Amino acid sequence: MTLEAEAPARPAVRDTWLPFIHGLRGIAALAVAVFHCYAATPVGDRLGTSVPSILNGAVNLGFLGVDLFFVISGFVISLTLYGKLSSAGEWGRFFLRRQLRLDPPYWTALFLSILSAIVVNRIHPNTQAPVPGIVAVVAHLFYLQDFLGIKPIAGIFWTLCLEIQFYLFFGALVLVKDLAPISGRAFAWLMLPLFVLSLICFWGLIPSFRGLFIPRWFEFFTGVVLFLRWRAHISRTELFAYLGCALIFVLINRPTDNEIASVTTVSIVLIALVFLLAIEGGHMGSWLNSSFFRYMGNISYSLYLMHAVVGIRILKIVVGSQDSPLRAFLLFLGALLISVVAADLTYRMIERPSMRLSHRLRWREA
Repeated sequence: MTLEAEAPARPAVRDTWLPFIHGLRGIAALAVAVFHCYAATPVGDRLGTSVPSILNGAVNLGFLGVDLFFVISGFVISLTLYGKLSSAGEWGRFFLRRQLRLDPPYWTALFLSILSAIVVNRIHPNTQAPVPGIVAVVAHLFYLQDFLGIKPIAGIFWTLCLEIQFYLFFGALVLVKDLAPISGRAFAWLMLPLFVLSLICFWGLIPSFRGLFIPRWFEFFTGVVLFLRWRAHISRTELFAYLGCALIFVLINRPTDNEIASVTTVSIVLIALVFLLAIEGGHMGSWLNSSFFRYMGNISYSLYLMHAVVGIRILKIVVGSQDSPLRAFLLFLGALLISVVAADLTYRMIERPSMRLSHRLRWREA
């Protein structure tokens, strides 16, 4: 059977906007926001045994929303770039356009984080919220803080440093592939050793350079191979070869050796299988296609940023050691709601205008 004969049916939707992918963005952002507002603040301690263990466990797995974001990024950037780069100039313009889209909301979150620390220290001197110096701010502006060993101004910013590296490196790979040219199947097989190297680094079996993207590359490239399957450039068997490599690391390492690596790797495989169900069933244009998921997808990037500089900051101030579980829970819900409102405003006032500006830059040569 040829690859073309195995191609999954796809709905007639715009290739640049798939409701399933868009909805997953919203789910990922909400999962991370709930997790951080619960586990990274006094809320988790105050609720304690009041929360059923199964719910507590589910909330504490919200960090996996970051890993879902990485898979989504791999799929979406493939959707944008794959087979469309013909020169280094196009690659550079694509990256500039991407930064016009991402930088203004990020810089807004950076500014608000610094400003809120200053204000909190004035109102509550005992809080001693850290205020970064000029070197740290400049490093953050150019996503260099992890390379330089500078403490992040907000805990989530490390992921953006990796995203930038993903875009640069993958763009270079696609440029080489398109100029060679190399088939999608050959490209997938050539990238398999790097996928395995990434897993080796992620599991801590060999050291990796501080701040480098390699340990998380396998998550991003999982999204790439899912895209290749969606485009029928690779078969299901070849996709399962990638997922099998990931599962081998789980099987040969005891979960107690590296619990986070084990949970994350298994989750990436499960995420990929859900993607595969949507691909093979032709549901990329129908699953999660509701007004709620469209809205959450729209504000997902802003929510990811704002919950860290608004929601978490609020909860660390207002939730005290003497608060009842009920009060802590209500404050938790309030902080989440405020985070969503802040995200909505950021999306309307900063992110959406940035998107419009980036769209004015034509990155592909005529």
